[in-house]
Amino acid sequence: MSDALAFEDVGVCVGRRLLLDGVSMAVPERGLLGIVGPNGSGKTTLLRAALGLMPLSAGRVLLRGRPLQQWPAREFARHIGYVAQQGASHWDLSVTELLKLNAPALSPALVERCELGPLLTRRFATLSGGEKARVSVARALAHSPALLLADEPAAHLDIPHHHRLMALLRETAMQRAVVVVLHDLHVASAWCERLALVSGGRLLAHGAPAEVLTPALLSSAYGAPIASHDVGALRFFTGVPGQGTPA
Repeated sequence: MSDALAFEDVGVCVGRRLLLDGVSMAVPERGLLGIVGPNGSGKTTLLRAALGLMPLSAGRVLLRGRPLQQWPAREFARHIGYVAQQGASHWDLSVTELLKLNAPALSPALVERCELGPLLTRRFATLSGGEKARVSVARALAHSPALLLADEPAAHLDIPHHHRLMALLRETAMQRAVVVVLHDLHVASAWCERLALVSGGRLLAHGAPAEVLTPALLSSAYGAPIASHDVGALRFFTGVPGQGTPA
């Protein structure tokens, strides 16, 4: 079977600004891949390139072995689900109405898995941040896509809701490929099976969290010394006080 998604020497330029430079990476058909890196490193641009929303200056993106431009629009939409950085609805719809935009019938299993039962009759605008995040994920999954892309879906959630959402994405990744942009390195280390570290539009590392989240790689990516600390089975990352930018 082919990979769910593949980037082959992908470059993206906007004017004279190089946003992605020679990115090559394959995403298996199942599993949770986290994309991490400093602000402005190219994380969101990678997702937008995978969605066909960014014109490429070099290389190509393949969905299930086929270049994006070879996919008819409707067939492409059936294969991909997308969770934007800040879930929003342009219409004053209930949760049920929103979910039915992507599928004619509600999946009881999806409603249960995303804990949406008490929310179905409520308007999306009245939900809390955690509730909106769960609805956004459910909406992206309503048509059972083979690939789910999520751009910092828990960016504004508190710690318990953040981890509940990551648990939902991890469970979802047992059935399909899930790619999620993350800001929190601790969350990425705790929940993702594989990570991609990007900086300055380039892919610095791609592999298991222990291989990617090393002090040397992180310090290079973030332009400042970063140390890791293990507490039981958990790993945390901090800056190193009193030290300047590494050479």
